[in-house]
Amino acid sequence: MLVDQGGVCALCRTAPAAHVDHDHATGGVRELLCFNCNGGLGQFKDDPALLRAAARYVEAHRAGQLAGPFPGQQRWPTG
Repeated sequence: MLVDQGGVCALCRTAPAAHVDHDHATGGVRELLCFNCNGGLGQFKDDPALLRAAARYVEAHRAGQLAGPFPGQQRWPTG
């Protein structure tokens, strides 16, 4: 697997692949990740909806726009 990935993380494709990533629900091995990408997935609890929300949040702030509200979420009070 390490050779197939060229020795780099399956997500960022730059850092060394040092951690075997697995699906916490099934235990199945996915691919090899670097320390940061592996930790990031863990912090977001492998939740695709939360990861998409995080991506929208970062993209909106890069564009100078507010990120929310997202479905089921309210804006924070201003002031």
